[in-house]
Amino acid sequence: MRLIVDFASEEISFDRVEILRSQGVPHEAEVSENFERIYEGATELFHDLAELKGIMSGIEVSHFEEVFRGEGLNEKENPVEDVYRKSSSLALFAVTLGPVLSEKVTELFDNGDYADGYMLDSVSSYAANKLAELAAQHMQLELAVVEPSTSQRVLCYSPGYCGWHISGQKKLFEALHPEEIGITLNESCLMSPIKSVSGVLISGPAEIHKFVNSYPFCNTCTARSCIKRMRNLTIMNAPEDKYGTT
Repeated sequence: MRLIVDFASEEISFDRVEILRSQGVPHEAEVSENFERIYEGATELFHDLAELKGIMSGIEVSHFEEVFRGEGLNEKENPVEDVYRKSSSLALFAVTLGPVLSEKVTELFDNGDYADGYMLDSVSSYAANKLAELAAQHMQLELAVVEPSTSQRVLCYSPGYCGWHISGQKKLFEALHPEEIGITLNESCLMSPIKSVSGVLISGPAEIHKFVNSYPFCNTCTARSCIKRMRNLTIMNAPEDKYGTT
C-alpha cells in the first residue's frame, strides 16, 4: 500500500475550546468580540490557504525496526516499540497543510499582527494534528475494505514523542520519500512546511495502544496527548484513570 491523498479542508473540524485552551484561555472565560473576530478570521484563512496532502506507505515490521532504530538515540524503554511489535499492520505517513499557510503566519508576525499570527499558528497546529488523525482513519477504512469484520484501531506515533528520538525522521524520510508531496527535512530534523506531521500508523486491537504513562520522559512531556487518546480507547473497556490521570 502506497497512497497519496488530497484532503479537503472541510474534513477538519475545529474545537474552539481546545484551540483557545492552547493559548491559555480557559473554556469558561468570556472573550471579547475582537478575540472572536480573530478566531473566526484564522479559521477562514485556514480554509482559504490550506493545501492538505498526505502520503502513506505500508511497511513490514522487520523493515520498520530499522527505521525506528534510526541513529540509536531512542529511549531504552518506550511505548512505541512495545506497541508496534504487537501490531497487525504498519504504514509510514506524512501529512502537510502546505507552504502557503505557514508563509501567512510568518507574514502576519513580520507585519506586527501578533494576535492574528498567534491565532492562525494555533489553528494551523491543531489542524495539522487533526490531519494526522485523518490519515489514521483513512488507513482504518482501507483495512476494513480488506477485512470488514476487523476491530482494529489505527493510531499515529511520531518521532520526537514517546521516547522515539527526533533523529528518527531521517530514516523515516529515506523510506517514505514525502518530498513527493512537498515535505522536506533539514539537518535539525525539522520539516518544511512547518505545519507537517510524520510518523508511523500502527494498526492492532485497541489494547495494544494502552500503556501507563510512567516512563522517565513522561515527566518532561508537555503534549500529554497519549492520555486523551487512551481514554477514548478505554471508554468501554477500562476505568477512566487506569491509563493516566494527569
